[in-house]
Amino acid sequence: MGEQLRGFELVTRAKDNDEFKLPVRSTAGSAAYDFFSPVEMVIKPGEKGKIETGVKVYMQPDEGLFIITRSGNGTKRRITLANNTALIDSDYYDNESNEGEIIIMLANEGEEDFKVKVGDKIAQGYFQKVLLADNDRPLAERRTGGLGSTGTR
Repeated sequence: MGEQLRGFELVTRAKDNDEFKLPVRSTAGSAAYDFFSPVEMVIKPGEKGKIETGVKVYMQPDEGLFIITRSGNGTKRRITLANNTALIDSDYYDNESNEGEIIIMLANEGEEDFKVKVGDKIAQGYFQKVLLADNDRPLAERRTGGLGSTGTR
């Protein structure tokens, strides 16, 4: 088998728990991978719900994984991501603070409770190449933390 280019794995704490599932594409024509909830929760109107997916992602250094709202949740139920679009950097994988676990924060902008069940599709993610500027100069060579650790302000 050749070099692995990109894919999903379960973090250590999720490996022996059937409620955690790796993302999948629903059809051969799907551009994005569906993420599933490993927990049940109710998100009331105006509130947010944090879902630790138990999933981490590996990819090439010049790629990113973009997590976006499922179109049905957004248009029919007004459920969005709290940060609108989440970007998972290639160096987030296996970071020291949370092993690179993808955390999805849903926001209920609708008028009814949003009930999440184990196994529900909660968001979708797609891989994309990252282009760099000619004068690119990263501030650091390596990530030193987990979620939100590349920015200090």
